[in-house]
Amino acid sequence: MKKVLLMVSLLVLTGIVATAQSCDKKYKLKTERIFSVQEDGSEGEEVPLTAEITISKDSLIMSLALPDGNAMDLTGKHTSTDCKMNADYTEGTIEWKTDAEINQGGQVKQNKMIFKLEAKGGKLKLYGYPEDSPAEKICFQIKEKEDVK
Repeated sequence: MKKVLLMVSLLVLTGIVATAQSCDKKYKLKTERIFSVQEDGSEGEEVPLTAEITISKDSLIMSLALPDGNAMDLTGKHTSTDCKMNADYTEGTIEWKTDAEINQGGQVKQNKMIFKLEAKGGKLKLYGYPEDSPAEKICFQIKEKEDVK
């Protein structure tokens, strides 16, 4: 009986450590397309932006290119992380609450944001929205994930 309990404990601990390690990675995401998300969760209008996103265990950097040629940068420190992602990022979620600074055309705005990386069947999507305005949710459909050292 003790051996069985020890084995179960080791398996649970191994799963916790593997999950923690998967959420400590730093990586870049390149978007395939970006669209708004309706309140019922369905796909809304396509948003004509391109984005490069870098995420680490403690921060997020997002550079957005607007259709008019201008840029918008979002940088933020994560205040909390809820990680339920497998080690190879093919299934699961990671949710971050982030204190963000948004810089557009020299104007800087502070906002509390929520970002959720979702993996299903090896496909990645990153959702983002202001903490106080979940109806403004945007989805970044990811075409490429590259680990960064």
